[in-house]
Amino acid sequence: MTSVRLVHFYLGVFFAPMILFFAFTGITQTFKLHETYRDVPDGKPNLVAWLGQIHKEQALKTPPAPRAKPPAGESSKAAKVQHKNDFAQPMKWFTAVMGGALMVSTLLGLYIAAGYRDRRRSVVVAFTLGLLIPSLLLAFERYAG
Repeated sequence: MTSVRLVHFYLGVFFAPMILFFAFTGITQTFKLHETYRDVPDGKPNLVAWLGQIHKEQALKTPPAPRAKPPAGESSKAAKVQHKNDFAQPMKWFTAVMGGALMVSTLLGLYIAAGYRDRRRSVVVAFTLGLLIPSLLLAFERYAG
């Protein structure tokens, strides 16, 4: 049982950066915040859109182009109503709260992990590798592809 706890401990620390990232970007995608720039003519992708691409595509791909301008006489009112309705759905809020709880739980786990004085160096190493490896993989994907 001790070895199972140790494996759980280090897997949790190693994957904590990605868990935090995917929980955060999942919350933004729940409310389609990664697509809001597309409703603005000639809108430029913001940070949330770029992070959403990493979440959805596991790569640093350029976010989709903005939607075409509506025909004369029509407005983007329908798009605004759609985004407004996204915030009114209880399941979306439940999902967002779950993502927030996952982030808090992960941060608490890191806090607990940092409390082990005899493992502190290995916790820092595992966490740092959990940041560096995905970053290097994204960079490799971006420049190799």
